[in-house]
Amino acid sequence: MSPRARRMAGSFSAVTLALTILQQGGPAMSRTVDGGSPYRSTLCRTGDGRLTIADAPAGSTPAEGCRTLSLPVPPASVAWVGAVARSDPPGRDRLVLSGTGQGAGFTASGVGFEEPPTPSRATPLALDRSLIPAMTARTFGVEERAVVSRTEEAVTLRCGPGVRPAGVVLDPGPARLPDGARLTLRWHVTGDPGFSASVAGPASEGEAAALPMDGRLDRTPPAGDSPRFVLACPASAGTTTLLDLRLVSQAANGEAVRPPLSAWAWRPHRWREAPDDLVAEALARRITRLFVSVAIAEDTIAEEARFSTFVGLARASGIAVAVVEGDPGMALDEGRAAALRRLGALVAYQRRAAPESRLAGVQYDIEPYLLPGFQAHPDAILRGWATTLDALSAAADPLDLDLVLPFWLPLHPAAGLVMPAVGRGARRVTVMAYRTTPAEIVAAAEPLLAWTASAARPLHVALEAGPVTDETARTYRPADSGDLLLLPQAGGDALALLLTTPIGSPASGRIYALERESVAPASRVSFLGDRQRLDDAIAQISTGLSAWSSFSGLALHGVID
Repeated sequence: MSPRARRMAGSFSAVTLALTILQQGGPAMSRTVDGGSPYRSTLCRTGDGRLTIADAPAGSTPAEGCRTLSLPVPPASVAWVGAVARSDPPGRDRLVLSGTGQGAGFTASGVGFEEPPTPSRATPLALDRSLIPAMTARTFGVEERAVVSRTEEAVTLRCGPGVRPAGVVLDPGPARLPDGARLTLRWHVTGDPGFSASVAGPASEGEAAALPMDGRLDRTPPAGDSPRFVLACPASAGTTTLLDLRLVSQAANGEAVRPPLSAWAWRPHRWREAPDDLVAEALARRITRLFVSVAIAEDTIAEEARFSTFVGLARASGIAVAVVEGDPGMALDEGRAAALRRLGALVAYQRRAAPESRLAGVQYDIEPYLLPGFQAHPDAILRGWATTLDALSAAADPLDLDLVLPFWLPLHPAAGLVMPAVGRGARRVTVMAYRTTPAEIVAAAEPLLAWTASAARPLHVALEAGPVTDETARTYRPADSGDLLLLPQAGGDALALLLTTPIGSPASGRIYALERESVAPASRVSFLGDRQRLDDAIAQISTGLSAWSSFSGLALHGVID
């Protein structure tokens, strides 16, 4: 999992950003180059989908994977080129370059039109912490005998005598119950007897069933996007105070959860040269599963005898070992063939290994959305990914497959191209919920937690602790001069050319100038080696995650080198 892969796993769109630097008028515009006569050029696509542009000498024939085209600028002035799936904007005319670095140090990696805003889904209600601070309180009752007062952490209801219904409704607004979670609503009250409580969904309070109140109660809330909590007055006068109201995991039953921990150990020299040290480090971190990489030569694991000894040593210490494989190119034909050859070597090892040296499975961390062509043609790449998953699944026996997925995949418009293949092939799923605050981690993992709960697949929630760089997005607007050129192509696609020098009045295409540069800090994606902060987050999220029946542990990246 490269640093770039870790960034993209934590943020599908680099447009979701935390820090924005406005730059009106784009970069220094003191010198421009007018687009003049066309320049004969060669456009080539590399095996991983990257595009390159070079001069095309007169009379030359393009090589395989290349074609000639005319540019309004010299090829040498093109710093980077990327494909855009369309030449007309879906909303307002803005292009977004994603990449790393800032200012003069920016390096582009992808391009696309700025998508029009889509209605965001309601935020899930927080787990295992008081909901009271985020809830509004309103009284009801025609006799106006209910009076409510509140602090940040408590709500007090004072009632006068009466026979008509009256009380207070606590409403979380648009927040919703998390999908697929098994939850209990727990509250704690003090005060006079005779009050009643109920939980209502979006319908009227009268449809909720009354519940007795006797201090602390656990009740499962009904299904509903925005459950409301109702305190009703007794016939006599009285006062009650709600001190706590929270959603907790049914499975945890109020107890702290210590989930199994997995970790990646990417460097093969760790198991080759110092296996005892690697096992000791894993035990010190309470790791019960290691994902390790291996070299394969002539359809066999390199240094197989040494690897077998390491697997046996780890298993004897209570640590399962799985091999991790993965490359974005595995979603393409050539990469798929290579992946199947490597899998054949792993299957052969498993079949001849002694029971104490057998693998716990093989994990595939493919991440084809990192391919340069993904933004322009996501459907084709996602179909290739699905084809690869089906092929690996068919060839994996007797190895179980663990598939690493980005948290946003179930919400992607083309998720239906991939998720059925995941369901057919995965014995286990690992979701890269690369965020660093407990609420964001749980919210990121929620879609795949719900999917795996429905599909009866165990799921590990992965957290990042290794080095990650900031992500940058540059938004460009149409202009009379600028350094980003959009050239429409036959078939409706377009090329985006980032130029070394701004131009004005291009002979063809549309010119764009930098409008703003936005940076998503790495600290939102990775704990960046802060072990205490990581351990605190694990403690905070583990009990809440147990509300999903599929949750089977946490996977840590960057805690073992």
